[in-house]
Amino acid sequence: MTLKALTADQIEHFNRDGYCIIPALLSPSDLNYIKDYYARAATVQAPAAKQESTAWDQDENSAPVLRRAPAPFDNDSGFREIFSSPRVLDYVEDLIGPRIYLHSSKLIFKPARSGRRKPMHQDLAYWTDMSARQVTLWCAIDPATPERGGIEILPGSHRRLLPHEDLDDYQVREEELDLSQVRPAIMQPGDALFLDVMTVHASTQNRSDHDRLAAVVNYYSQPKSTTQTSRYGSTLPLRAPHHQLP
Repeated sequence: MTLKALTADQIEHFNRDGYCIIPALLSPSDLNYIKDYYARAATVQAPAAKQESTAWDQDENSAPVLRRAPAPFDNDSGFREIFSSPRVLDYVEDLIGPRIYLHSSKLIFKPARSGRRKPMHQDLAYWTDMSARQVTLWCAIDPATPERGGIEILPGSHRRLLPHEDLDDYQVREEELDLSQVRPAIMQPGDALFLDVMTVHASTQNRSDHDRLAAVVNYYSQPKSTTQTSRYGSTLPLRAPHHQLP
C-alpha cells in the first residue's frame, strides 16, 4: 500500500472546502534561499515606466518595487530543487495523481503599507483551456495574516467555474458572493496552502509595517498541449507513474 503524505482528514478537508494547509512544509534554509532569490531578482534594472512590465509597481514618490518575479522554477535551479523535491511532490501526487508537470510559478511581494488587495477570483479562470487535474501551491515566506496581505478563501466554492470580469482586476463580482463565509488562511513562514484551482479566494491589502513574500507554484497532471492557447505548462514530467520511472 502506498503511503500518503496527506492524512485522511486533510484530504477530506481539501475535497470538501477546496483547500488545506500543511504547516512547515518549507525548511528555514528553503525560506532563506527564496528570500535571497527575490532579492537578486529585484536588483535587475527596473523598467523606466510602469507600463513596461506588470511585474513592477511604482508610486509617484517611491522607487519601483518588484511585485511579481515570474517563472522562478524555470529560471533558478535552487528554486526548482525545492519545489520538485519528493517531500513537496508527495503532497501534490495525493491531490492530482502520479503524473506531475509544472504549470507555472512566481513570487508575489506585497510591500509594507502599500501592497494592494487582489480581489476574489478562481485561478482556473486565467487558463480555462487547461482543465485537467491541477493544484496551486501557495507558500508563505513571511507571515501571511489578514493585516499583512494574507489569503482569504470562500470554502466549498470549487464546484464550478464562475464568470469573471475585468473590474478592479480580472475577478468574480464580489457582490454576488456570500462574503460572510470567507475565512482567512493564516500562515507562518514555511506553511503551505494547497488550493483547488476553482476555489474562490483573494489576498488582502498589506496594511502592516512588514513586507510579505509568497512563492506560488501550480502543478498540472498532463503535458502541455500543442493546441492550447494558454502559455503555461511543460512537456517534461516532474514525476511520472512509479512503474514508468527508470
